[in-house]
Amino acid sequence: MAQNSSRLINALKLLNVPMLSTEQNPKALGKIVSELDISAAKGPFAKTQFSMCTPEVRKELATLCHGERPESIILIGLETHICVENTAIDLRQNGYEVHTVADCCSSRTQEDRLLALERMRDMGCHITTTENVLYKIMRDSNHEQFKKVLTFVKTPSAYTGLVPVSKI
Repeated sequence: MAQNSSRLINALKLLNVPMLSTEQNPKALGKIVSELDISAAKGPFAKTQFSMCTPEVRKELATLCHGERPESIILIGLETHICVENTAIDLRQNGYEVHTVADCCSSRTQEDRLLALERMRDMGCHITTTENVLYKIMRDSNHEQFKKVLTFVKTPSAYTGLVPVSKI
């Protein structure tokens, strides 16, 4: 999950996609995963509520895209069934289109993760993958950053557990 998240974040930086990050109770739980370079993101904003949609974050979201409110949000994070899902609920209730990147989300148990992804799909979120979301952003192989993004896409990633592996 951290490897895919790092690939996605690095590609989003290259594509100049505005980013925002939060940390769940960093005083008690520690800082964001050290493998992730979030230097291009606004934040991290500390929070104790399970949704990242704190008043401070809502204010930032209102002008995140060159002074405008974004229509779509790409959502990744830890504890899919807690923080990611509660954030998705709040974002959907506030009219955002939500793209939850399944291979960049984790939970302590696979059951919690998969069921949370199902619930988010049921509420209208798009459940996607790192590669899929990057191609959606670029839309065309003539995109000026296509070849550079392709290097992130071609980097092998670890098994995510999203699809069962046959033992045959």
